[in-house]
Amino acid sequence: MSGLRWGFLSAGGIATAVADDFRIAGINIQAVGARDLEKANAFADKFGIPNRHQGYEALVNDPEVDVVYVSTPHPWHHQHTLLALNAGKHVLLEKPFTINAREAQEIKELAESKKLFVLEAMWTRFLPSMDAIFDVIRSGVLGEIKLITADHSQYLPHVPRLWEPELGGGALLDLGIYPVSFAIRVLGFPEKATAKATLTSDKVDETTSIIFEYESGAQASLTTTMAAAGPVTATVVGTFGRIEIDKSFYNQTSFRVYNQGGEVIQSYNEKISGIGRQYQGLHLEKCVAEGLAESPVLSVSESVRIMEVMDGLRAQIGVKYPTE
Repeated sequence: MSGLRWGFLSAGGIATAVADDFRIAGINIQAVGARDLEKANAFADKFGIPNRHQGYEALVNDPEVDVVYVSTPHPWHHQHTLLALNAGKHVLLEKPFTINAREAQEIKELAESKKLFVLEAMWTRFLPSMDAIFDVIRSGVLGEIKLITADHSQYLPHVPRLWEPELGGGALLDLGIYPVSFAIRVLGFPEKATAKATLTSDKVDETTSIIFEYESGAQASLTTTMAAAGPVTATVVGTFGRIEIDKSFYNQTSFRVYNQGGEVIQSYNEKISGIGRQYQGLHLEKCVAEGLAESPVLSVSESVRIMEVMDGLRAQIGVKYPTE
């Protein structure tokens, strides 16, 4: 059992997936809060959670909670994270970090003023497969990185929130954040970011294509849609070789490293228990134990800058949310 006591703010589907993985790792979920007490009780019964709360204020003010995991829809990330921070709790905040960079900056400033730790739940960054991919990149075996391709496209007509502006709908924020965050981790922040999209009748993006351009001459080509199932793969191409990451590239998955002649020089196919969302929780606990102000893998400062990039992309494609 881990040292920190976690409180889950919301008991929805994503929270269930995270709790499944936390249980595998022995992470201590002490409390859960939901708007509906019956739902909180059902979630608590499923995972053996002792403290159950109706409403989020009761959850964040539970004295037996050290860190709050926020998994409400992203239009409420800002409000619920400020609620937790003002109650003196560390926060793991579901991706995308917020609706926009202004909200992200406010979270950053409050966390700093309260000396509390906040981490965006971009869980893919903490997977063993991603550790292995970045070991390859840092080794220099690929040479100078020239091109990244990444796709996150799913057929999701059955997920109503993705199609509703009031819930921060659209492919870019919910799905496209994965390839965007991946490309930025590999190449850094682009000199220029260009986006084109097809919008729904309610003016959220159904399909978006993105090009990142870098001073080095490198580019990233990123695609996302919620109207069709795509390959959901990624490649990192360098002057000496490339990595091909299998579906789904943001999950714990397999990959191969090719040399310039097209020969496989390294393969990776390690399995893990569960989906892999436990690694972000373990990382947060380690950072807090070491007294770090921000994660060395994904700082709040980087999450704010990523939201600035997303704001720029949305401005180009014409998506604006009612809460803005």
